[in-house]
Amino acid sequence: DVFFGFAPAIPNYYSAKTPSIMKRIGIRQLVLETDLEDMSNAWDDLKRGVEGLATALDMDACEVAEQAYENAERLYFGRK
Repeated sequence: DVFFGFAPAIPNYYSAKTPSIMKRIGIRQLVLETDLEDMSNAWDDLKRGVEGLATALDMDACEVAEQAYENAERLYFGRK
């Protein structure tokens, strides 16, 4: 599997092209990430990532969070 991550901390996350790219990739290949240097804000950044994906993919934020978790399990632990 190939996975793609989008981090709200990166300016192009808010580009007009980003939602269409996310849609083309699809939720099963997307993971949440943060490129923050200060990890004290990581949870807030990940929440923004969930909200951004939910908006781009026209999905419920809870569904996005659950799928992102499953994707991370597949990426990092090889779980199907």
